[in-house]
Amino acid sequence: MSASLFSPFWHRVATVKPRLRSHVEINRHIYRGDVWYVIQDDASGRYHRFTPQAYALIGLMDGQRDLDKIWHSAGDQLGDDMPSQDEVIQLLSQLYRVDLIQTDVIPDITEAAERRAKDRRTKMLAMVKSPLAVKIPLIDPEPFLNRTAGISRWLFNPFTGLIWLWCIGWALMQAGYHWDELTNNLADRVFATENLFLIWLVYPVVKLIHEFGHAYALKRWGGEVHEMGVMFLIFMPIPYVDASSSAAFRSKYPRMMVAAAGIAVEAFIAAVAMAVWVYSEPGLVRSLAFNTVLIAGVSTLLFNGNPLLRFDAYYVLADFLEIPNLASRGNRQVAYLCKRYLLGQEHEESPAYTRGEARWLLIYSITSFIYRIFITISIVLFVASELFFIGVLLAMLSLYNMFVKPLFNIIKYLFVDRNMVQKRGRSALVTVVVTGFVGVILFAIPVPRMTLAHGVFWAPESSRLMAGSNGFLEELKVSSGTEVQAGQPLLVSTNQELESQLNKTAGRIKELLVHYRTAVAGARQNEAGIIQEEIRQSRAELARALEEKRALVMNSPADGVFQLAMPVDPHSRYIPRGTLIGYLLQPGDYRVRAVVGQNEVAAVRNDLQGVTVKVSENLDDTIEASLVGEIPSAQKELPSAALSVDGGGQFALDPASQDRPEAFDPVFLFDIQVKNLPVSRIGERVYVRFEHTPEPIGFRIYRQIRRTLLRELEF
Repeated sequence: MSASLFSPFWHRVATVKPRLRSHVEINRHIYRGDVWYVIQDDASGRYHRFTPQAYALIGLMDGQRDLDKIWHSAGDQLGDDMPSQDEVIQLLSQLYRVDLIQTDVIPDITEAAERRAKDRRTKMLAMVKSPLAVKIPLIDPEPFLNRTAGISRWLFNPFTGLIWLWCIGWALMQAGYHWDELTNNLADRVFATENLFLIWLVYPVVKLIHEFGHAYALKRWGGEVHEMGVMFLIFMPIPYVDASSSAAFRSKYPRMMVAAAGIAVEAFIAAVAMAVWVYSEPGLVRSLAFNTVLIAGVSTLLFNGNPLLRFDAYYVLADFLEIPNLASRGNRQVAYLCKRYLLGQEHEESPAYTRGEARWLLIYSITSFIYRIFITISIVLFVASELFFIGVLLAMLSLYNMFVKPLFNIIKYLFVDRNMVQKRGRSALVTVVVTGFVGVILFAIPVPRMTLAHGVFWAPESSRLMAGSNGFLEELKVSSGTEVQAGQPLLVSTNQELESQLNKTAGRIKELLVHYRTAVAGARQNEAGIIQEEIRQSRAELARALEEKRALVMNSPADGVFQLAMPVDPHSRYIPRGTLIGYLLQPGDYRVRAVVGQNEVAAVRNDLQGVTVKVSENLDDTIEASLVGEIPSAQKELPSAALSVDGGGQFALDPASQDRPEAFDPVFLFDIQVKNLPVSRIGERVYVRFEHTPEPIGFRIYRQIRRTLLRELEF
């Protein structure tokens, strides 16, 4: 309220007799326990929210009372809360600008035409500023929806809700059961040329049904839909309906249901498509079902189901919190805090009416801004990777809308706005201090820098116990993890074929000896020499067989701890020669083989200040280590499947490799020496931290941006 009730300009408007236009409706709403009045403009489709104090004035505008009489009548009704004359003039001006009232004064036709032309220019400018989401109205679907309004009654009722829940639950169980098949080689399947064409066909159909979900939800609770058209989202045509009439619903729950109807419909489509995919044979139908699941399931969660973007879930959240215009008011709340506490503008008022509302506005504004940056960059990079020139234009436009334009408005406010005339010195000081503070934080203060990597305990070659002979494992003499002594038997295998070969070779030698003696007795020297050579070969063969037989019993070569590298119960399993049986671990120095991605390898190679490791079984202890070696070139094969995403690691596996664990992108392997470490299980996960020279955050951000451009655009 102004300091004075009276205004020097009141005489100019005191005799005006305003009245609401015929196309205006007023609805009473409750937001966070407070009464508000929402004015619905059927002509423009806009909605305006006013306080009870403002409604006390608006409700008296019937064209019979002049503004002075309206003000006095409202004063009698409101008492100490009566508005000042300046506030009444401001309200009247606001109502006139949005075409909610008309007066007995002859309207200025030129001014009205200019306002309409300005509205058209604003809409065109909005299309230019947001080329990724251009709307083109086409038809009025209300007559069709009225003829089919009966559909809404059986679409939105408790029984249908139970069917919906059952279908979604069943589809989720099927997705979990067939998860490997659904996600196997996903990237190649989705981005294949023929599959992209199927997505282009399926996407608009799914979204058309989605929009009819909104439309019939509106009809179910008495709303109207007068606009339907096409929105080009990232250059893909997508149907849309104007469901803004739900704002007139008094209860928030019908409003939430209208906003969530599209998500619910798409989830049901995904469930039906999952059933088709499960029970159909490979072919076109199954491919269409798979893409429908992908579109109606995944894209719904990322976009329509994400309240940080101004799609369906945003309106559900705003109605649930009972905070209309959550996004725009959140931005105004941030601006208010900056003006009030940084620039000292004591007259500024918060757009929030309670502390709880203020917290929600601030949190939402910050989180949604960060997410919009992320999603915008992702879209721009995707488009630029396919259409470079268009992607660059989109990047420039996005940078202008998200950073350059707001920064220009801030500068304009600080140095041009009349409210800052008396505080130019403070605004300049705040600008310098904030800019300097941000610059120091980003580019002057070194922050600890490190590379975190996963690795596994890597046994030396000398500790590996390999099978010396083919055979079937008969008995494990010691269990894994047992301390053993040199010469102690570890396991026993059998090989019946080897036994037969030994008997056959021994018999052959005996037979050859008889033939040899006979040849010598008969003075057949040539024959005796040939038989003697055969005897020598047979004895060598017998010696090799005996060596293999002795190798069927594996003895410990030294003192240590035996660790089995085979399955827990390998009894009766056939073990070929050269198979890794286990390890003989001895206290002393052990190595860790760590895996580092392409983005971090330069820092590990060129700026290494220290290395520490933590064992997964005891994360509280940090162990000093040192880098002792590196595999010379990049490779894709991982030392262990435990380092893949499926095993809880960092690297996605290449689905094309089925025989061994290979990362999707090349990786680099480093060997780390760990001293004075108790004997641990070979293959156990280890967390490695490479320490680097501290560096300001700004240089890291620059390097990450440059790396991303090189990777995505080769630019």
